[in-house]
Amino acid sequence: MKMDMSESGNRTMTRRNLLRVASGGLLGVAGGAVLAACGETETVTQEVIKEVPVETVVTREVIKEVPVQTVVTQEVIKEVPVQTVVRQEVIKEVPVERLVEAPMLPPLIVGQLNAFTGSLSFFGPVHRNAAALAADHVNRAGGVGGGSLIIISRDTGVNPVQGVESARALVEIENAVAIVGALASGVTIPVATSVTVPNQRVQISGASTAPSITVLDDNDFLFRTAPSDAAQGVVLGRLAWEQGFRNVGVMYINNPYGEGLAERFDATYTALGGTIVDAVPHEDEQPTFASELERATSGGVDALVAISYPGQAQIYVRESLEGGYADKFLFVDGTKSAEMNEAIGWDRLEGTLGTAPGSVDSPQLAAFASAYTDTYAVELPVEPYLAETYDAVAVIALAAAKAGTTTDSVAIRDSLRSIANPPGEVVGPGVAGIRRALSLIADGAEINYEGASGAVDFDENGDVFGPIEIWEITGGNIRSTGRFETP
Repeated sequence: MKMDMSESGNRTMTRRNLLRVASGGLLGVAGGAVLAACGETETVTQEVIKEVPVETVVTREVIKEVPVQTVVTQEVIKEVPVQTVVRQEVIKEVPVERLVEAPMLPPLIVGQLNAFTGSLSFFGPVHRNAAALAADHVNRAGGVGGGSLIIISRDTGVNPVQGVESARALVEIENAVAIVGALASGVTIPVATSVTVPNQRVQISGASTAPSITVLDDNDFLFRTAPSDAAQGVVLGRLAWEQGFRNVGVMYINNPYGEGLAERFDATYTALGGTIVDAVPHEDEQPTFASELERATSGGVDALVAISYPGQAQIYVRESLEGGYADKFLFVDGTKSAEMNEAIGWDRLEGTLGTAPGSVDSPQLAAFASAYTDTYAVELPVEPYLAETYDAVAVIALAAAKAGTTTDSVAIRDSLRSIANPPGEVVGPGVAGIRRALSLIADGAEINYEGASGAVDFDENGDVFGPIEIWEITGGNIRSTGRFETP
């Protein structure tokens, strides 16, 4: 083993010092001492520090200058001849099928004979609303050939002379191609014979129910969407007998409506065994009906049958109650009025029954009622024939679309049955229903309009058939009993 020389020197030195201690001598050894006393020997080891030269290394960063070569890149542009490409577009003449848009038809002007004054004035505003609602639906559905449907209403005052004058103004001044109305049969008939038939204007009433309209010589220009009183009179006679009324008095308005309904009631009721004390006609405007009441109830009656309009009935029903003539009544469509009952007193008429052409619950009726409520912010009023008035306007518009004209009333008349009667796809009221109907007509398809009032199937006389509803005054309201009957 190779030994370091420094270590060897140290070991030699130590051994000699120890020998000296053994001989009792005292020596200083490199600044250290060994003490001997009491025959004991103690060894003190002195740390020997050897100075070792420290080499200080200094690292110097040597920067060597390197010549930098500046490289200049020279862009060499070589001129290349540019080819100019001219693109020649070849246009080939292809026969183009030109679509010529059909001209928009002029407005379809429909006159409405309404009652804003007189004994049917309670019905006027709501019937105006029903007609306006139908026009709005037609226009929102696209109109007739793009043309708008316009409703112009005039007042008849429930007076034949005024009604004829209003109808003449609608035809000759307003250029109405068709007329909806009137409400009263006593106005509708003279309007037809004096104005609409001679001028070849189609006329559709939504409320005139006199049986005499069926046989009127009208050259097929007079239609109605309400059924004849030939049906209501039968149901009314049966209802009177069913209620236990064995002898009754009758008051009726002296016009075709009152006469026709009273006659049909008389025939049915007496055939069942009932007795009519007297059937008394009255005029439209009277301050009192005491003499008529005296005749109709002479000797006492089980009930008084009121075949009148609200303006008259609200007077004589009150007089009957206050004068003790009769305290039980049977009402009809003309006396189905919330305002009339309000004027008399709902509680005084509680439980009274009545008849009127009615609409059985259907999706079409629900659509109409919902639209009326949404438009006018009220529930569908109880007054009769609102759905029938709506349908009268709707079928005129659809017939005009079928005929392709808004100015030719004869062509519109000739198209009425084709859009209202089977066969064809069933379409109904409302914007969606009328839009569908107009689309089918434009495509040449057949349609069958089922209205808010029910089926609008015109027979050869321009009449429709429908059920008669039995309604009741109860709890301060006029409500349906849910009974619908036919003759």
